[in-house]
Amino acid sequence: MMKNFILQFSNVWHKSDCIVVPIFENVKKEKMVEVLDKTLAGSLEWICENENFKGKKGQSIFVYTKNNLTKRVLLVGLGKEKEMTVRKFKQAIGSAVLNCQNHKYKNIAIYIPETASKKIEIKDLVYQVVVAAAVATYSYDNYKTDKDSKIAEIKKIELVVPVENKILSKLSITGTEALKVAKGVNLARHLGNIPPTIMTPQLLADKAKKLSQENKQIKVKVFSESELKKLKMNLLLAVGNGSEEETKFIIVEYKGGKENDKPTVLIGKGITFDSGGLSLKPGEYMMDMKFDMLGAASVLGTIKAVADLKIKKNVIGLIPATENMPSGHAYRPDDIISAMNGKTVEIKNTDAEGRLILADALCYAHKYNPKEVIDLATLTGACMSALGLERSGIFSDEEKMVEKIFQAANNVGEQVWRLPLGEEYSEAIKSEVADIKNTGGVGGERYGTASTAAAFLQFFTKDKNGKAYPWLHIDLASAIYGNKGKPWIRVGANGFGVETLVEYLRNF
Repeated sequence: MMKNFILQFSNVWHKSDCIVVPIFENVKKEKMVEVLDKTLAGSLEWICENENFKGKKGQSIFVYTKNNLTKRVLLVGLGKEKEMTVRKFKQAIGSAVLNCQNHKYKNIAIYIPETASKKIEIKDLVYQVVVAAAVATYSYDNYKTDKDSKIAEIKKIELVVPVENKILSKLSITGTEALKVAKGVNLARHLGNIPPTIMTPQLLADKAKKLSQENKQIKVKVFSESELKKLKMNLLLAVGNGSEEETKFIIVEYKGGKENDKPTVLIGKGITFDSGGLSLKPGEYMMDMKFDMLGAASVLGTIKAVADLKIKKNVIGLIPATENMPSGHAYRPDDIISAMNGKTVEIKNTDAEGRLILADALCYAHKYNPKEVIDLATLTGACMSALGLERSGIFSDEEKMVEKIFQAANNVGEQVWRLPLGEEYSEAIKSEVADIKNTGGVGGERYGTASTAAAFLQFFTKDKNGKAYPWLHIDLASAIYGNKGKPWIRVGANGFGVETLVEYLRNF
């Protein structure tokens, strides 16, 4: 997980292995680096003039000095100031921290001039810098046996902000809060990166229980298969029938609000490995299916951060956890299975399993008379086809929820995009032999399937009287970074959704 480093705040320079200095494109040296350049006897001015460093987005250069405070300065380009966003600033900081980490620097300083951006207030800027830096330090190298190949640990990060001590003290509190959010993000990443032979439904339940041991405001219940049978959560049980691992239903409760305050219910898809079941995936598509529980991971990461921040809201996490495997006990195409609420589902494809386990969880959510329900799931390849891997899709008829989620995501630099619900999608999943079927398309079996999957979930948000709670679905198209990761974050699960949900619960 995230290595524990010391976070310090200062308005003067102290000795470090490297000083990180973010610089806007074509901004005069006096505006961005005047304080530092005095310390380094004008060397930055010389570099900017003679090494063709223009501060363009993604541009960086190491400057080597003879100063006693540091032997290295890392200049990081931010691009044009008028185009600055939270996301771009965090990417620049993250890439700088990774760069320092790859060079095995243990003590680094990050310079944040008070005039860093007209668009972002200094408090918000410091908050996002700390999150970006802490997220960048995370690596999953647990199974590397060569010590030299393991990622070096950063021992200390010092944020240098040229403000008076009174303001600096407040910024230090902000930084501490940001670290709590980053730990939630990195928890989600860590859970997702664990190999599927280790990350079973039982381990996911154990990780949830560990949160309750660390924070007494978190309560955890875990239902076994025998209890799920009594609850008639047949869809969840059916998906897990092919696996030797026991299916679990994990309930995580945080009560930071008043006793009678309606809770926000977060539901996370917890398929710890998805082979496709009897509708077996082709070999190349089975890679990365350990990440099919990232909805569950983001729910746990969010609740950890919410509890550590002591946010005054009641939040419930519901996690249906199982494997989707082929065997003689596996559920089949053409099966008809009853959900927890008694509605029947025709199985057209056993690889459309995520919506089945979420359906029972959505039914269970009615028990809480919730203020609102938000589910997160790596649900469809169709969403990735529509949006790529930099945005996640959101679906809801609740205009205020959509607006607030968009704002929350924008505030923290995560990206979402709204995709449609509507009558044509609901019609596409009606079955001739049951109440509903688990796949369907509009005008063709493969058309509009991100929206028909969302419509399937929406079907289960209604109670027996047809009344639905406020609901929003997030299809996690951008939950992982493949290949070698990004310049600002390492390969694997990226913890998408945690920052957005914490921001949403905290401020909306």
